[in-house]
Amino acid sequence: MGKKNPAKIFIIHSEENSLYESGRSRTLFFKDARKKRGGLFVIGSAAAAVLLGIVIGVYFFFQSSTAYWTVEKLAGTPIVGSEELTESGMLKVGDWLETDEKSRARLKVGIIGEVDVQPKSRLKLVETTPTEHRISLERGKINAAIWAPPRLFFVETPSATAIDLGCMYTLEVAEDGSGILKVTAGWVALQSGDVESLIPADAVCKTKKSYGPGTPYFEDASKEFKAALYEFDFSKEKKEALSVILKESRKEDAISLWHILSKVQNKERERTYIRLTELVEILEGITFEGIMNGNQEMMDVLWESLGYGSRSLWNYL
Repeated sequence: MGKKNPAKIFIIHSEENSLYESGRSRTLFFKDARKKRGGLFVIGSAAAAVLLGIVIGVYFFFQSSTAYWTVEKLAGTPIVGSEELTESGMLKVGDWLETDEKSRARLKVGIIGEVDVQPKSRLKLVETTPTEHRISLERGKINAAIWAPPRLFFVETPSATAIDLGCMYTLEVAEDGSGILKVTAGWVALQSGDVESLIPADAVCKTKKSYGPGTPYFEDASKEFKAALYEFDFSKEKKEALSVILKESRKEDAISLWHILSKVQNKERERTYIRLTELVEILEGITFEGIMNGNQEMMDVLWESLGYGSRSLWNYL
């Protein structure tokens, strides 16, 4: 019997989008979610992602599980375990991969994606199974491109866990455990305990040890907005910072205000919700009292008011 041809995977980049192709399966990630938030687009993209995820998931489920990833040297002399990587090798579960200031490496995440490890980084392969791929990034920077069902690829950091929702992103962790995640395409969730931040393309979210994930925001927000958001997320002086956030917020910043609603109470929640209603058209079924009481169903409908579709689309697995 002849050998089966492996599925070919390649990436096409353009100024507006990125296309991943694996065999006959394709998925298209638009970089600017804000320009393409129409209901039909969101639903269509989500349905396509779900279909692609099912195809990949079924294929991968029936493959023999291997407890390692392939790792390739891109520059310098990366270290896998205690050995220098010459050209390529294996990163086994429990092994550490380290790069110095001149080294870079590329990890093959089974058939679902790639992770480029940048200089001065240290990470460990925690788990790789048909249902979960997980690494721990202790420090440094990675660039991840994942084409898989939501919540299959995880990156643990000292301050939060990045959960792939079908995306391209950059994640950087400093020596003190703080981090910053920038999404290029698709979506990523940052989670710590019961706190979860949903970050779309062109958005950023910072994390800090003992605080967890902060509030996501778009990079083109005003300097005042971003500075106040950092103070709100990672300091005790929240009231003054919130006033600046509400004053500086634009329609595009509604996603930040939606996340803030779950972090404030009483008068601050009222002010945040009122400002949100000034920025976006609120769908039917939402009441002021429901939002003030933290009604989760109404918070989900409020999310749909932002134009990003249903939150349940990210939790179907």
